[in-house]
Amino acid sequence: MALYKQWFGAFHLFLFLTLSFIFPSAGRPFQPSTHNIKISIGINLTSVSFWSTELVFVDIFKQSQPWKSQEKGKAYEQGPPLALSDKHWVKRLLPGQMADSIMLRVGGHYPSGRYVCLYDGRGELDFSLDARVIERSQGRLVIDVTPTKAGIALKIIKTDPRNPVRNIRVILPGFEKNYAKQPFHPDFLKRWKKFKVIRFMDWMRTNNSVIKTWHDRPTIDMQTQGADRGVALEYMLQLANTLYADPWFCIPHEADYDYVRNFAKMVKAKLNPELRVYVEYTNEAWNGQFEQAAYCARIGQGLDLDKEAFKAWLFFYAKRATEIFQTWEDVFGGTDRLVRVLGAQFANPWTSEKILMYEKAYKHADALAVAPYFGYKLGSPEMVEKVNRMTEAQILIACEQDIEKNFELIVRHKKETDQFGLRLIAYEGGQHLAGFRGVENNLTVTDLFHAVNRHSEMKELYLKHLAGWQKAGGDLYVAFASMSAYNKWGSWGLLENIDQSIDTAPKYQAITEVIEY
Repeated sequence: MALYKQWFGAFHLFLFLTLSFIFPSAGRPFQPSTHNIKISIGINLTSVSFWSTELVFVDIFKQSQPWKSQEKGKAYEQGPPLALSDKHWVKRLLPGQMADSIMLRVGGHYPSGRYVCLYDGRGELDFSLDARVIERSQGRLVIDVTPTKAGIALKIIKTDPRNPVRNIRVILPGFEKNYAKQPFHPDFLKRWKKFKVIRFMDWMRTNNSVIKTWHDRPTIDMQTQGADRGVALEYMLQLANTLYADPWFCIPHEADYDYVRNFAKMVKAKLNPELRVYVEYTNEAWNGQFEQAAYCARIGQGLDLDKEAFKAWLFFYAKRATEIFQTWEDVFGGTDRLVRVLGAQFANPWTSEKILMYEKAYKHADALAVAPYFGYKLGSPEMVEKVNRMTEAQILIACEQDIEKNFELIVRHKKETDQFGLRLIAYEGGQHLAGFRGVENNLTVTDLFHAVNRHSEMKELYLKHLAGWQKAGGDLYVAFASMSAYNKWGSWGLLENIDQSIDTAPKYQAITEVIEY
C-alpha cells in the first residue's frame, strides 16, 4: 500500500506538471488581476435562523427555532398541538407537555461563557445541549455555555396561563446592559460596515414567501425572527441606518396593495433620508424552483397576457412590478430616493428584452438586475462523470473559462439597458459550484467544490470576475452571500462561520479588496 501511495503521488505530480506545461494556467489558473476595479459592492445577507452560522443579534433567541411540542415518553416533536398567541408565545401547556426551541446548531461556532436569559411571566424554564443553568431567580437565569457541536436549546416546562412565559431573551456574554438599544452584534456590524447596499432577500424569506397582507408581516415582538415570515422591517431599517447602507427590499409575490403601501410608508418614516431604497418585486420570478414563478405564470395566464406560460409569467412580473413601483413613488412623492429594479435571467438575455419591453416597463424602472454566476454547469448531472475525475486546479480553470464566456452575456444585457437608459446591476453573483438534480448527493463532487471554494486561487477568480463585470459596463454588484456553512447544496458564504480567519476566506478577501481599493 505504501508503494502504491508513492506511485500514485508521483503520477499525480507528473500529471500536474504536464498540465502546467500544456496549459500554463493549470499551476495558477491565470495571472493575478492588476485590477483597477471601481464598482459599488453590496451584500446579500443570509437567512436569520437557528442553523445560520452568522450571529446577527446579541439576543440569540431572536434566531431561535419556532416552538416544538414535546411530551414525556414520546419521540421528539410528538407532543400535542401547542396553544400559541398571535406572536407565537406559548399561552398554556397541557399536563406532561413541554415546548422547546433550539437557538443555535452551528457546529460549536458561538461564544463560551455566561449567558443571561430574561423573560416575562411566570413559569419554569430549562436549558440543554451545550448549556446548563447555574443561577435562577424570577425572570432571570444565568447559563453556562461550553460550545461543542450540539447547540443550545431552551425548554418551557411550566407556564402560568394567567401570566404565561413570554418575551424571552437569551443574551450573549457582555451584552446584558445594551442589548435593547443595540440589538446587532458588533462583529456583525464591523464585518459588513463598508458595503454600499444590503439586500434583504433572504432576511425577508422572499422565495416561496407566505406573506400576503400587512397583518402577515413579522414584528419585533414575535417569538423569533427566524421563522418563515422572516425578519421584521424595523430591524432591517435599523441595520441600514446603522451601517449607512442603502437597503434592497424584495416585495413578496402575493403581497397586496395595503402591504406594499404600508411597507413603503414605514421605510419613508424610519429610514435615514440620506439613503436610497432599492425596490424589487419578489426574486427570480423566472426560476421554476420557486413558488413565485408558478404564481406569476398562473396569474399571467389567467389575465390572458400570453398563451405560453413562460411569457405569461414574465409579462405578469413586469406588470406587477410597475404597479408596485407606482405605489412607492406615490408614498415617496417621486423617484429621487428610489431605485426601481426589474430582475431578469442572466443566462437568457431574451428575458431582459421581454420584461423591459412589456407595456414599456423600462419607463418605470431605474435598473435591470441579473445574477452573473460562474461554474453553474459543473454541478449538472451531464458533467458529473467528468467532474469526478477533475482536480482542484482543473475546476479553477473551468471556472475561469466560464467567467470569460459570461463576459459576452454581460455585454448583451448591457446593450439592453443602454437602449432604455437603465443601469445594469447584479442582484447576486459569484461562484455557483453546487450539485443539482441528484449531483448534490455525490460526496466526491461536493468535497471537491468545497475545497475549490477554500482554495487561495478563488480570490483571483473573483477579482477577474469583478473586473470583467466592470469592463462590460456593469454597475453595482451585490455578492451572494454573507456567511453560511458549506453543505451539499452549495458553498454560498463569503465566510463560513464567525471563528474563521480571513486568511482562509478567499472570496471575502477579494470582495473587501475591491471595496478598499
